[in-house]
Amino acid sequence: MLILGGVAVSVPMVLSAASSCADGVVKHGENGECVGVTDGSYVFDPDLADVERLIKDENDQVLSAKKPYVTVGFFVQMTLTENDTVPMSWVRHQLQGAYLAQFRANHHHVAGDLPLVRLLLVNPGTEIALWEPAITELATRRAAPDNLVAVAGMGISTDNARKAMRRLAEMNVLMLGATVTSDDLQDIPLLLRMAPTNSGQAKAAANYIKPTAATAMLVQDGSKNDLYPATLAKSFADTFVDEQHRILGQTELYDSSLSSVDNTFLQMIPNICNSKPQVVYFAGRGKHLASFVTQLTGRRCKDHRITVLTGDDVSSTLFGQGELGRALDSGVQVVFTTLAHPEAWRLAPQAFENAATFPFVERVCSVCFPALFPKDTLDDASAIMSYDAVLTAAYAIRFAAGNSGRVVSTADLLQVKNRLHDTMSVPGASGRLSFDERGTAVAKAVPIMTLRPNGTLEFLGLSSS
Repeated sequence: MLILGGVAVSVPMVLSAASSCADGVVKHGENGECVGVTDGSYVFDPDLADVERLIKDENDQVLSAKKPYVTVGFFVQMTLTENDTVPMSWVRHQLQGAYLAQFRANHHHVAGDLPLVRLLLVNPGTEIALWEPAITELATRRAAPDNLVAVAGMGISTDNARKAMRRLAEMNVLMLGATVTSDDLQDIPLLLRMAPTNSGQAKAAANYIKPTAATAMLVQDGSKNDLYPATLAKSFADTFVDEQHRILGQTELYDSSLSSVDNTFLQMIPNICNSKPQVVYFAGRGKHLASFVTQLTGRRCKDHRITVLTGDDVSSTLFGQGELGRALDSGVQVVFTTLAHPEAWRLAPQAFENAATFPFVERVCSVCFPALFPKDTLDDASAIMSYDAVLTAAYAIRFAAGNSGRVVSTADLLQVKNRLHDTMSVPGASGRLSFDERGTAVAKAVPIMTLRPNGTLEFLGLSSS
């Protein structure tokens, strides 16, 4: 308490009011990011306004229905800076998929009709750096009236995301990862992952390319700050190499934590031209892949066509970047795994269920993706994967409730999560979701894509993780 001119002023209250963005959302950090939890009433970014309004309307309907309901948190960074590796369109697509799953759970028969599902948006800030205050706020929603029972989304596989997931595991909250793929996340309890692991994707890529390529070279990020490249390289090599297939030369290493990455890529080109591999497997992040492919434009062996094969990280970084067109026109093809793609539904329908994909393809449905979001694309897979994460949460909730339709607890969901396999697997839009004892979706269909010179994508086929 501070006395000014005989007037008592409560400094803590003034500071608290000044730092508040909205109920459950507070300013943090040097940039004054608004971090925390909202039902859609607070808009974290203008680009998210339309989808947040839809979520808010659906949440209001859940409350007005006067029926049993539980809450699922959706955790993803919604205030971005140049340090984030995902664009705002990727975040928007995440929320769109989550909303579609919430709507389907509440208005269609998804393993039952009750309890209804309420969705809370959880923003941990740029780079998921402010995950602690976001989860601290989320923890207050576990009791009635919110009845939080699960958290979906989880962003991308960064150290901050891992810390957030470990904290949620300590709280005994079921997590449903939409696009997290790191192999080491298998050690985090209570996490179900919709996507195949990085090693599973590298295995799928190797199995896809082996019928048409007998030789490969490895280009790998050797940075100790990122486990993703080493996982990709090992899994690809282990799957690719046999009596008919071999890796040429030594691994061409670069270190993304150091400067002059472009220059070291240029210095790799003579070795690649001398070895003339049919495939170069790029074990690194998409933003560096763009530079590597561009450097291949000036190679002296332009008469030798090169297929650059890589993982799904390309999905959020290369789309629409026209400067790659010249490289792709020079006899270089970029082929990569992705987590899901709508062309797979059309060209490989046997791997999917019509009832699972209709919210994304049906054009006469007013609450389906084409009608709700006509200017948006499914190419980055994020809407499809976030849909599957929230849908899986809904299945677990309804299985736990049984015929009673009662309000379930976090403990109920943790019991049920072990049943989501084989005959009780979930019909996801990305394929049937059957989880092993470590929470990883097994035998997932993995779309194989190629990048055209104009920045659009072409579906090449399906492989398996």
